Amino acid sequence: MYTEDGILVDFEDINKLVAETDVFAIGFGNFEERLLVDTRSDGFETPLIQVVPPAGSPERRLRWLQRRRPSLGKPESFSFIAWPHSPKLLVDSGVWSRILGLVGAEFSPEVQVQCEASLKEVIELDHDAAIAAIKGENFVTLYPSERAV
Repeated sequence: MYTEDGILVDFEDINKLVAETDVFAIGFGNFEERLLVDTRSDGFETPLIQVVPPAGSPERRLRWLQRRRPSLGKPESFSFIAWPHSPKLLVDSGVWSRILGLVGAEFSPEVQVQCEASLKEVIELDHDAAIAAIKGENFVTLYPSERAV
């Protein structure tokens, strides 16, 4: 959906998807890394939240997860969320709080540290991408700088 201010995110659908999916990845528009959230746990593994490089396909991501977390087996459900906004809106919209609740961050210091580190990393990646865009790095510009002419 689009509005006069750009892409509109259906927060109800996002929250439903987050609540009903074992494993999901969030892809941001300004950088290629993904925020991977695996809500599953057992006696060996706690929930996982981590910034990861793109896998190229859902099958590759699932194979990576099975190697990384073998005791959990294959997840029942896997989704990809294309997040067209900043990580800050993920927090401001309440989606981040829902994710924290799903992984039990308030009950596990280890998971809390993962969550804080992952959020900090995606915010830094977004900031770095914005700076690169301003400088014209890794972007094609319509109007080259006078120095380039």
